[in-house]
Amino acid sequence: MVAMSQMSTPSPQPSAFTPMQVGPHELSVVGVVAISRTAACTRYAKDADRAPRMTARVDLLRMSAWEVASFDRVVELASTHGIDALGAAERFTDVLGDFDERLRPLDWAERLLKTYITFGLLIDFGMALSESLDDPLRSGLVHELSQDPIGTYAVAELEEVIAADQQLAARLGLWGRRVIGEEIGTFQRLLGQFPELLGQMAQEQLHSVLSQGAVSRMRGLGLRV
Repeated sequence: MVAMSQMSTPSPQPSAFTPMQVGPHELSVVGVVAISRTAACTRYAKDADRAPRMTARVDLLRMSAWEVASFDRVVELASTHGIDALGAAERFTDVLGDFDERLRPLDWAERLLKTYITFGLLIDFGMALSESLDDPLRSGLVHELSQDPIGTYAVAELEEVIAADQQLAARLGLWGRRVIGEEIGTFQRLLGQFPELLGQMAQEQLHSVLSQGAVSRMRGLGLRV
């Protein structure tokens, strides 16, 4: 079961209003981070509905509720810098709306692995983009994303069953690689549609960040990449 204390760490807030230059890049990055919180809220609640045990259902529902609070913290942080996070997120609803429309999982293990990889990549994506912003907005967004509980939860749920069943490990390794390819493709399409997201970052650099994160998560579960 997830330690709920890991889901209550607030993001650091600036002590006073800090003027900053706000352009298309800043608005788009805040929008992606904000919409990622709502996407995670929806996904964790959907996973809770499929959970095979009551304990897992409750944990995932708590995680979903945590994402609502996370969204509110992002909105508050952005408003401190004169950014309307709700408005900034609006453009991304169709792009990051429903991850279940692609690669439907066959069972609970595939579903949880897909959530772990997909939202782990989304966290990596948001953190990498946020690094280009000025502090304290940068540090606030990075901190908020780093507190997402999906990694701790999914690893605790998956690593024991994977280690005990080599056939399952082989199947999930193949499944995980499919998910990685699909989701990195989603981010590439997103960057093509909203090139201002990159700012001064090279697309190859961002691709490297995403690939390294995906490989690390797979290997951490003992799955072949």
